Amino acid sequence: GPRPRLRVCLPAEQAVEEWRRLRECIQPVGNAVWRLNDIQAGLAWVTPVHRDALLPQMINWEALGGISFKKGCYTGQEIIARMHFLGQLKKSLFRFRIEHAEEIPAPGSALSNGERSTGDVINAVAYRDGSCELLAVIRHDLANSTLHPEGQPDAILIPMPLPYSVPEREKTAQPDT
Repeated sequence: GPRPRLRVCLPAEQAVEEWRRLRECIQPVGNAVWRLNDIQAGLAWVTPVHRDALLPQMINWEALGGISFKKGCYTGQEIIARMHFLGQLKKSLFRFRIEHAEEIPAPGSALSNGERSTGDVINAVAYRDGSCELLAVIRHDLANSTLHPEGQPDAILIPMPLPYSVPEREKTAQPDT
């Protein structure tokens, strides 16, 4: 992502000594800052509401190098490979900002363009000023329309860049008509 980060996982008996050594050269952050950095890096965390609902390509794992089509065996590999080699990805992960949200959209919250459902929120983090950043899986053909969380027509989603490209979007993106 845009900010280099380090997560240290240690046995409890080593953590105190390592903390004393590291705190001189690092800045510790809380979970909200870590989640915001994940959103800015375009790295989605799948929550229970999305379990078994998303293909890896929908959350851009292929673009992040998190999935390989050349090696390994895993549950669901045939379906995922079929999407890669034969299918057409119709939705994927996008990053957005909302300047003024009545409430921060929870994972699984629906997004719409006023007429149609366009996708749903995967992760969101609030700022103290009432704005937020979020990652959402959005239909490519509706990604360029004016989007908002359902029930919050004044909370407009502002597209934000991802730090990587998603080649599948160029194959399927069509202008909104």
